[in-house]
Amino acid sequence: MVDPQNRTLTTKQSVIQFSNTMSHTKKIIVFAGPSGVGKSTLANMLIHHSDKCEFSVSATTRPIRLGEQHGQNYYFFSKDEFQSRIENGDFLEWEEVYPGVLYGTLQSEVARITSLGKIAIFDIDVLGAINIKEQFGDEAHLIFVKPESMKALEERLRQRGTDSEEQIQARIARFEKELGYEDKFDQVIVNETGRIDAAKEQVLIIANTYCS
Repeated sequence: MVDPQNRTLTTKQSVIQFSNTMSHTKKIIVFAGPSGVGKSTLANMLIHHSDKCEFSVSATTRPIRLGEQHGQNYYFFSKDEFQSRIENGDFLEWEEVYPGVLYGTLQSEVARITSLGKIAIFDIDVLGAINIKEQFGDEAHLIFVKPESMKALEERLRQRGTDSEEQIQARIARFEKELGYEDKFDQVIVNETGRIDAAKEQVLIIANTYCS
């Protein structure tokens, strides 16, 4: 089993890596990483810090969870509707993240945000992020968010209580594979349990660079 702790960057190192890839013209900022790592928390920090950023709502075929709303957390589509939208070319990118569970980014969602003169903020899977980068190049800033260790990720998934044991193991196995794509990202944030301020510091740098 690969342990991401061996590939951890300190806050200072990550900031240096980020500064070396700075470009002040961005249409998209992407937070990607395993489920349960805190991507949404960091994305929301950025959005709340600047009114120039707006969340891009993804589409999915997974069941809606308690407290979620269609069009706010996700666009919840049936598999038939999702497939129809694929055939119509409605997606900027899409992927079968888990067997039978599809996720994707609607072209219309990105167009809506950029037409307002705002930066689209994404919270998506790792391969989806890479697909975005291939299409937008330097106009997209990709952030790989990871935990301090595989054990920490497993504990977070169990604590949130939304996944079965089978789903937890599938998410962990997927993250082991996703680590191989880390070097394709512009920046890495290690979101350590109980140390949200360290991650917040890096989010504020992003905000001051691109969203001020």
